[in-house]
Formats: sequence, structure tokens, C-alpha cells
Amino acid sequence: MAEEGSSTNHPPSSRGEDNVRASRLMGKSDVSVPRGYSISQEYHESLKASIKQSSLESSSSSSAEKRNGPSAPLQSRIMLLWTELTTGGTVFDGFLLAASQEVGQSILTLPNVFSQLGFYTGVILELTFASLALYTNFLLVSMHAQFRHQLEAQNDPRHHDKYYIVSYHEIMQGLVGKWLQIFSLVVVFFALLGLSTVQIIATSSNFYILLPDYSKRTWSIIWGCIFALMAFVPTFRHYRVLSVFGILTTTYTAWFMTIASAIEGPQEDVVYDAPVNVEGFFQGFVQLLFVYGGHTSNIEVADVMDNPSDYDKSYFWSYLYVFTLTMPNAVTTYHTFGQEARDNANSFALFERSMARDVAIVMMTIHQAVAFGLFAGPLFHMWEKLLGIHDRPFLLRAVSRLPLEGFMILIAVAFPFFGAINAILGAFTTSFGTYIIPCLGYNMAF
Repeated sequence: MAEEGSSTNHPPSSRGEDNVRASRLMGKSDVSVPRGYSISQEYHESLKASIKQSSLESSSSSSAEKRNGPSAPLQSRIMLLWTELTTGGTVFDGFLLAASQEVGQSILTLPNVFSQLGFYTGVILELTFASLALYTNFLLVSMHAQFRHQLEAQNDPRHHDKYYIVSYHEIMQGLVGKWLQIFSLVVVFFALLGLSTVQIIATSSNFYILLPDYSKRTWSIIWGCIFALMAFVPTFRHYRVLSVFGILTTTYTAWFMTIASAIEGPQEDVVYDAPVNVEGFFQGFVQLLFVYGGHTSNIEVADVMDNPSDYDKSYFWSYLYVFTLTMPNAVTTYHTFGQEARDNANSFALFERSMARDVAIVMMTIHQAVAFGLFAGPLFHMWEKLLGIHDRPFLLRAVSRLPLEGFMILIAVAFPFFGAINAILGAFTTSFGTYIIPCLGYNMAF
């Protein structure tokens, strides 16, 4: 029983608190979480009330008064529209964030992965890793719910801090202990650092294919500086429009590759010989493992939702949607190019230059800007907590994030061919952060 297992790790609680804990773990109980950055439900309600009040006042004012500048109702309505477009914490917002996070540059590497694993092994392993990731995400959401309830039950100051956002390693400290907090902090830091940096490197690789007049390092500097603008997005709750762009761009790219490959059909001398050797098999294995390895930033996504316990629903729908992009793309492209995909880690190189392909490259660049923010976001929050400024004015915090982004650009320029390093990071940080630590932490906590 969860109550019995948790009694050794948490202060004793009343029977009522145990019932709340059990219902919370089943997603039936809500913990009231304060929200900062003027994004709370109360803010929306007060804004709507102000529009109604302003409308009443405006209707009773004289025509001369109405001619003096823009009316208050118009200003309020524009403000409300902007808020609705840019912020949200619904299940659908969670789906957009999860789908944008799960699938990105992996669309371009999956044909290469299948050329190392083969058709049947690739399909089976993708289904296996995706299903395991779905299960471990449920464990993390349950642990997050328990941690939030624990903060509320213990009247912890962090629960009342409207600017506080829970991090992965803090859950492990609160529910398991200091040792797992330190270990998970190291894992999460290197996982997110690698995932953020690879977005810059992947974009430079894509644009080098589009415009080879500049080196990959030059493109890394250019796009790294542009991606740095993501520091000025406060939290994942402000990603509504950005995540829409993120999912539309990957959808276009995936279906461009699928349709273009299907139209072209298999090459005359195509060979399907995967797996060729053990080394190639495990390289494909690790790369496929990396596709569903975004759990290190899932906690911050769940924490800014209206009801954090609903994030597992968002993740489930993204789990289904991602299959509609990755599976047809990987199978069709490998079926057309066969062993040629093994020599092209970036699948854009397989397709002849065309308007559709160039648009796909630009689309992927937009997505990678969003993905950069999604993976760098938790690092920003950790950095702000380390500096002790997480509740200071946002402009100060945004500027403080820039040195961290500068470090990522430095890594991208120093290692423009990040494949080997990324594989090592994926093998260790992704396997632990996504598959091992959630199971270990959940079983020790409950």
C-alpha cells in the first residue's frame, strides 16, 4: 500500500491526509498551487471582470469622452487576447508541449536508426521504449503530485511561493533522500545540457545543407544567439503559441519525408542489410532510446499546468500522436533509401533540393528554437534557484540566463559534430533520467 510504504519516508500524517494522498496519486484530488507571473486563473477572472466593468463605464460616458484615445475595454480585450494566445495550462497545452518535446530532430535521424536496426527490430524497439517512457512518466507525475501535497501538508514556504517551480531532483530529495537528489541532479543537468546544445548543433547542420557557404560553426553561433531569445519566455505556461508552431513544423517535416519517399520509391540497388554488426546495432539502440528521453524536463511542464496530475493524460495523447509522425517516416524513408540512410545521419541529405525540402529545413529550425527552450527551461529555473533570484523581477532573471546559454553556444562551436558525445550522454543520462530513476524513486518512496 502507498500509505504503508510512505510512512518510512515522510512525517506521520492523519488518516485524512493519507486519504488525500491516495486520492491524489490516482489523480482525483487537487492541490491548490499558487501561480506567479500574472498567469493565474484569478488573473483571468479579474481581467474579464475589468473588461465588463470598463464596458459598463464606457457605455455610460459621453461621446466626447469616448473620442479621447483608445478605450479601456479595447486595451483590456487586446491584453486578454494576448494572454489567451500565449499562456495556458490545460491538458491540451500539456499535449502540445509533450509532443513538441518528444519529436524533433529525431525525425531526421530515425531512418538512420532503422538502417542500423532493421525494419522489425526498429519497430519493436520504438514501441517498447515509447511504452516504457509512458509508464515512467506516470510514475513521475504521481511523485510530483505527492511532493506538492507534502509541501502543502507541511506548510512549506515553497508551497506558498507563487514563483517556485518544482524540479526533478527536488522531488527525489523530498520523497527519497539527499543521495538520490544529488545523483538525479547530475543526471538531469547533463541530460538537459546535452539536449539543449544538440538543438543548436542540429540547426547548424540543417542550415549547412541549405546554405553551405558558411561553416557549421558559423551557423552554430548565428542560431545560438537567436535561440538565446528563449531566455525571455518566463515558464512553460507561456509556450502556447510556441508549442503550436513546434508541433505544426514537425508534422510538416515528417510527412514531407514520408510522402517524398513514397513517391520516389525504392532505389534500384537498394539493400536492406541491417543490422550489419553489433556496434551498429547498439548505436541505433542508443539513438532510439534518446528519442523518448525528455523526462528530465517533464516535471517543470507538469508543475505549471492548471492541474499537474493531468499531465499523464497529455503525455498519453502525445504518445499516440508522435507515432503518426515517426513510424511512417522511419519505415518509408528506410524502405526507399535502404543502406544509404546509414551514411546520412541527417536525412535531409537524402532528398534532392526542392522548395518542399527547403521549407522543411526552415520548419525544423523553428521547431528546434522551441525545443531549445523546452530543454533549457528547467536549467534556467535551477540556475535561478542557485543564484537565489527565482522570485526577483523577471528581466533580471532573463538576463541572468544568458551566460548559461552562452556556455551552450560555446559547446556547440567546440563540438560541431556532437554525435559521439550525444550518444554517450544518451546512454547514461537518458537511460537513468527517463527509465531508471523514476522506477527506483517511486518504489523507494511508496
